[in-house]
Amino acid sequence: MTSREVFVDLDPTPLWANFSRIAEIPRPSGHESEVIGWIADWAATRGYPSRRDTAGNIAIYVPGSLNSPGSQTTALQAHLDMVCVRHADSRSDPMTGNIEVIRDGEWIVAPHCTLGADNGIGIAAAMCLAESNTTPHGPLELLFTVEEETTLKGADNLDPDLVHTQTMLNLDADVFGELTIGCAGGTWTILRWPAPTDPVPESWLIADIVLSGLTGGHSGVDILNNRLNAIKGIVWLIRALQAHIPFHLCRLEGGDAFNAIPVRSHATIAFPSAEASALDGYLARAQSHLAARFSATDPHLSVSKATVSSEGVKCWPDQSWDRLLHLLTTIPSGVVAMEQHAPDLVESSSNLGIVAMRGDALEVHSLSRSSVAAAQEEIVTSIASAANLAGSDFAIVPPVVPPWRVPPDSPLLGVVKASYRNLFQRDPKLVTVHAGNECATIQRRVPGLDVVSIGPDIHQAHMPGERVSVPSVVKFHALLCEVVYRLAT
Repeated sequence: MTSREVFVDLDPTPLWANFSRIAEIPRPSGHESEVIGWIADWAATRGYPSRRDTAGNIAIYVPGSLNSPGSQTTALQAHLDMVCVRHADSRSDPMTGNIEVIRDGEWIVAPHCTLGADNGIGIAAAMCLAESNTTPHGPLELLFTVEEETTLKGADNLDPDLVHTQTMLNLDADVFGELTIGCAGGTWTILRWPAPTDPVPESWLIADIVLSGLTGGHSGVDILNNRLNAIKGIVWLIRALQAHIPFHLCRLEGGDAFNAIPVRSHATIAFPSAEASALDGYLARAQSHLAARFSATDPHLSVSKATVSSEGVKCWPDQSWDRLLHLLTTIPSGVVAMEQHAPDLVESSSNLGIVAMRGDALEVHSLSRSSVAAAQEEIVTSIASAANLAGSDFAIVPPVVPPWRVPPDSPLLGVVKASYRNLFQRDPKLVTVHAGNECATIQRRVPGLDVVSIGPDIHQAHMPGERVSVPSVVKFHALLCEVVYRLAT
């Protein structure tokens, strides 16, 4: 079965047809031009005007349907980019648009990489509604933004003239039956640690040590699950190794995205050939220790070693890499605090997402989140202090995203709640999530904008195995149609 055949016979047919095409288009953050071109062609074919701003966002203007109950305009907003993470040994690669997709019961799944349902389903749902000849709706503005998963460049630099309404549905939620009315703020920080090197001692061996097979996940939604962070794991392993054999550290890297819990990391070390057997024994014990500690959260954890050529390899001076390990140990990663008045919800967290060589320096990327602005600042300050003590450069990547809340008297919230109640004979759950979205940032660009976020059930976002529930997509589409119908009057 080909990827497109997976979507055959699924309803709503136009929605899944759009999503199957979106899944074939590479769209990592900062590289959305191909999907933008495809959407622009789609709009032109149907006679819908479109506009782009200098940030790269695109807006499509869809006239009201012939059977529209009114002429009020509604904006539907989704982001174009996706997190591109895959298993290291997989042929699937969302960076190239090569995503293996399967149907597993009532789920559409990318078993070996991210699927891009976050936020491809939102894009496809907005397009499906615009194409419909049967769903009554007023004028629609489809706003598709860029770089949501990284810099929020699209939302932060949105030309407000793209939006001509005060009512917007964000289509980026990932639990159906819940209306997202708030989210944590977020700050992305980067440390640059200078990495001078020395020659490898003569006759020493070089080994790559790899920690892989971890579960990973979304750095906000999944941070509560206490999964092993691959960067933290390899740092623990290397620090503990210091007590067993002499070695020099030559390289340490891990993580694919600053907003995803790392699933793989590796370190390159130089060591005396006489210590090869001792190293193998230590690594076996380290794997047993980590596997026992994280048996419930990371059952496929693996530690492996491969001897590699010493050609071109250099090592960091002892005092230098020891300071690096202290830095990576000190940087917070995981839950920092729970909500005082709702102790089952995360208030503040931080994710150590990427450690990677960039030129002559090692870059360390973290994403700190909180529903309390002051707490968010405190976490960032602690990372800056650690950087200062380690002699690293420290920078905040703009924008700093503030926490977002929908006011209780929001007219849009009232319409969405009534629509949900009418369709499903029960009230939706109102939630704030420990994750980021573009709502607060867009509201800063379009003052007075009323926004609520909805979406289908998407599990394992930002990690291999991402999946979307087919029945929930049907319900999400029905809710979207009902809300847009009511808003037109």
